[in-house]
Amino acid sequence: MMPLRNLSKMRTINDGARTLFDSVMMPEIIVALGDWSKARAGGVLIGALGLSYYARPRMTQDVDLLFLHDEDVPVSVNGFTRTGDHAFQHDKTQVEIDLITTERVNVPLEVAQRVIEAATESDGIKIASASGLAALKLFRFSMRDKADLAALVKTGKVNVNGFALPPEKLQAFKVIEVEAWNDPHP
Repeated sequence: MMPLRNLSKMRTINDGARTLFDSVMMPEIIVALGDWSKARAGGVLIGALGLSYYARPRMTQDVDLLFLHDEDVPVSVNGFTRTGDHAFQHDKTQVEIDLITTERVNVPLEVAQRVIEAATESDGIKIASASGLAALKLFRFSMRDKADLAALVKTGKVNVNGFALPPEKLQAFKVIEVEAWNDPHP
């Protein structure tokens, strides 16, 4: 039985009183994350769920976890069925777990390493820091990533200086940062 959550905590930026599970909109994802943690399968939470921990939660139906190398990805995980080289599906809830590695995305190894080192933990799950999420989003930089970057900036918890970002990524971040602070919407 899942404990009742205080859903009013989802209305604002996380002030430190909201746990990861308080930040997840879909109960099925909470169950899947809990089982992933119990299986000690590893990885650092990134993507929409990572963002939801810091900013206002947003709907997502999958879990994105960062691993440094392909060989760090687990071969099997109790309670999950492997659906591809970098994906599992939770047997109980059918939640998809996507495993991201530097070999699969255009992120320098030293940036991913720093993201993993700077991770925090909540509810037994390692979560990329707000700064780490911002650094990762600068490499994909889609319209969604730009909006996510602005949301992260508004938390007041982002400092990308320690992530060895190339000058063009730092410049792009500075532009987003100025736009975020000048945006009248919370």
